[in-house]
Amino acid sequence: MMMRSAMIAAIYGMLAGALAAVTLWCMNTINHWVWSLSDARWYVPLVIMLGGVLIALIRDASENVDLTAQLAQVHDVLHLKKRSTLFLALSAIIAVGFGGAVGPEAGLVAVVSEASAVVAILIARSRVEARLIGDTGTVAALSGLYGAPPGAAVYTESDNVLSHHLDNESTPLPLKFLGAVAGLGGFLLLARWLIPSGGIRLGLPAYIAPRDGSDLLWAIVPALLGAGAGVVLRFSRLYTIHVLKQLGGLKAQTLLGSAAFALLVTVVPAVRFSGHHELVHLLAYGVDANWLMLFGLGLLKALALALCLSSGWRGGEIFPLLFAGAVLGLVAVAWFPSIPVTLALIAGMTAAATSGMGKPIAVLLIILLLTGASAPSALFVGVLVGYGVMRLLPPAHH
Repeated sequence: MMMRSAMIAAIYGMLAGALAAVTLWCMNTINHWVWSLSDARWYVPLVIMLGGVLIALIRDASENVDLTAQLAQVHDVLHLKKRSTLFLALSAIIAVGFGGAVGPEAGLVAVVSEASAVVAILIARSRVEARLIGDTGTVAALSGLYGAPPGAAVYTESDNVLSHHLDNESTPLPLKFLGAVAGLGGFLLLARWLIPSGGIRLGLPAYIAPRDGSDLLWAIVPALLGAGAGVVLRFSRLYTIHVLKQLGGLKAQTLLGSAAFALLVTVVPAVRFSGHHELVHLLAYGVDANWLMLFGLGLLKALALALCLSSGWRGGEIFPLLFAGAVLGLVAVAWFPSIPVTLALIAGMTAAATSGMGKPIAVLLIILLLTGASAPSALFVGVLVGYGVMRLLPPAHH
């Protein structure tokens, strides 16, 4: 029985990772096609509003769930509402393609969930195996996207806890990790041809941590600034959800929220997109920008994420928060030039993602594999500060 479960996790994990790569390629292709047609300023709000209209048209057909609820649902793939999941996938693909300030997670998970449901019907011998297939598909897709199997496994495990799915039928964490590793392999195998960049690779300046503990102190300021992105996300999301609900139904909420996002993007185009591609160019931008511009960009990125999530633009939070945290980390460098850039970036990103998402262990593992172990003190301080701020904030999901 255990051998069969391990084979399912390994083989289906690789297939699910490959499917996630194809889905991400489709998202990137749509995004490139849409945004390569014109670079005129008037074109930006036009595209955003077109995306908002398309999302509004299909929003009633998909369940009104965020990524946390979506991850909880795929534990039972045999009872997924197929039509709803398909429309959710389409909505998430539109959100990424038309410039939403959200990550691609929702679309990848939705597409892979559909495949998991089919596979479970064909080969599952029990409810336990069906759940294994659903969990494997999800963790494989996220592992490929993040390039961090342990982080993806813990990410879904934390949602498992929050969803009260810890029972005798829960998928063991070692099997999730096996599926995550296989998923990363399948993702990279296809991404090698489909996606030139392969995945997220953040090349940071070389940094050798001192042995006197000073890096712990240097990391505090960028971590506090980065945590501010999580504060903006939490409170602005609460406020925008409340205001939009007062203004009408789901379609009206999507259109009005999209209009606000379009206005913000017209003024500050850099808040578009998830931010994972923009992270590569962040260092060059940070050299030319003053601290006030960086501070505003970091907070507005978090606000853009809140607007998108509140108005039905499906997607994940981690990449926009990483971008916002990295920008705010550079503010600390502008204030205190003695702070090493690499340390500031890692501390800011970690604190932003932790305070905004409320998943400290998953964030720690993802950023550790994303950036390497060159600044462990920055990771530690970022998680600690982000977690402390998180405990003072209202719940992340509603």
